[in-house]
Amino acid sequence: MHTSLACGKWMPIGCLNHHTQLFVGDRVTVTFFDMQGELVGLSFNYQITSAEQGEPHSWPRFIAEYINTHIPLVEAGKMTEQGLIVAYRSNQIYALEGCGIERAEITFHCIAKCDDIKTDKPAYDYVYPEKSNDYNAGVKVLQPKTGLIYKCKPWPFSQFCKVKEENNPLYEPGVGQSWNLAWQQVSP
Repeated sequence: MHTSLACGKWMPIGCLNHHTQLFVGDRVTVTFFDMQGELVGLSFNYQITSAEQGEPHSWPRFIAEYINTHIPLVEAGKMTEQGLIVAYRSNQIYALEGCGIERAEITFHCIAKCDDIKTDKPAYDYVYPEKSNDYNAGVKVLQPKTGLIYKCKPWPFSQFCKVKEENNPLYEPGVGQSWNLAWQQVSP
């Protein structure tokens, strides 16, 4: 994607060049500030909803594209001889000089905690309802509808963790009418 910056001087106010692996359910908060504090109307959350979106080379591009489409007086990308280009992995955030926006901060809200930081192993076994026939006592699932992690209770309740029919949401973790008979919430 290529865009050119509008007339005026553009100041760098932040960057999207993190090399962080994100997982389904994680979110990135982009917060904009002026001299008075946070600009709540411009700040936003970007939810990771697929493995592709969480890749270190993907999410900075998706967030830059979101900024360019939805945030006035702010652009994101990599400055080249051809103008501003939204790049993979490394993008700068710019604000039009005189608009009052002074900085942008990126914050990560990761629900996929790692046992060993070097391995990037998520804190859940499956994203609900994938491979639901494998659910048994102790299996942890990420429920995309709530963004929370649930652990299958021990027998005899574990029999309700398996999804037998897609049209039977009674025991669906966090949202089904009787979910707490089969599941225990493990993330806040």
